[in-house]
Amino acid sequence: MTARRNRLAPLWRAVLVIAWVTPAAALADDAREWLESMNRALAEKSYEGTFFYERGGVSESLCIHHRIRQGEVAERLCALDGSGREFIRLGDELSYILPDQRTILIERRPRIGGLLPSFPRFDDRTARFYRLEPIQRARSNGRDARLVTLVPLDPYRYGFRVWIDARTRLPLKSELYDRRGQVLERITFASLQVSRDIPDSTFTPGVSTEGFRRIESDRGVRLRTVSDSASIWNLRTALRGFRLTQRARHTLPGAEEPVSHLVLSDGLASVSVFIGARLPPKSAKEIAIERQIGASTAYSTFVHGHHVVVVGEVPVQTAKLIASELSPDEPGKPQSPAEPQRPAEPSSP
Repeated sequence: MTARRNRLAPLWRAVLVIAWVTPAAALADDAREWLESMNRALAEKSYEGTFFYERGGVSESLCIHHRIRQGEVAERLCALDGSGREFIRLGDELSYILPDQRTILIERRPRIGGLLPSFPRFDDRTARFYRLEPIQRARSNGRDARLVTLVPLDPYRYGFRVWIDARTRLPLKSELYDRRGQVLERITFASLQVSRDIPDSTFTPGVSTEGFRRIESDRGVRLRTVSDSASIWNLRTALRGFRLTQRARHTLPGAEEPVSHLVLSDGLASVSVFIGARLPPKSAKEIAIERQIGASTAYSTFVHGHHVVVVGEVPVQTAKLIASELSPDEPGKPQSPAEPQRPAEPSSP
């Protein structure tokens, strides 16, 4: 009996090792599947709800209506307090209703994403810059949920946490946090449920817009995408993980020269860079100005005598590094980013 037990011992040790190691990998893959199913639910289901959006110490309550009918998308996002502003999307037309200014701004653009603040995605590209933690069972707003956490692998981006409803696969709460674990932005749903049918009347303004001034976005601003022009700026070296996804020029009302516009993304975070005309700063204080509200950063500086503004949901140091790599040279393919020494990963917040 003892000999038999000794012969079985290696087998039991192997079983225990497999049982110990396999769940972590399986759960990590499962977390990716939960993110994918959440984003499919947000894009393909009709739903309604209310939520609180917190950033920079300010909390705002909003409502969301999202309908899919015969492949057509209708959305309405409205503030339940404050100015009462609303955003209504019908197909490719997006309207901003500003009651306090008695103004409606109308913009026509292809449907990219929804009106809700963005939720994280995870693919092979983002896997190079974020670590997906094993999924955790949790409860949020009284519902059974799964907590998915994305940890940044360097100091150039923020981390994400999202609680996903186990039944509907819709998000219940999400957080954007920095390397110290401090929550910069939080979205908490008071209610969010799938709706079978949402009437057309839902997607009309909640206030009378009679007498409101209507502004068409393409009347005062012209956007011209540029593929090769010596006047368009470029990046000498792209910051690790960020790729140049758009290069264009804006002609703004009252501006003597066009404004160059670059957009960079790592698959989750997006950064816009605006390069204005050549002009000297009015004072030493204007040479470098940084502002941060929640996760949103705005960094203003001067590069080769041109006024530059970098805006995005990234740390200030990321915005500064991007500005430092700007060059007015003729555009070309950015150099492959150098792999910096990976810093210590942040502790779990």
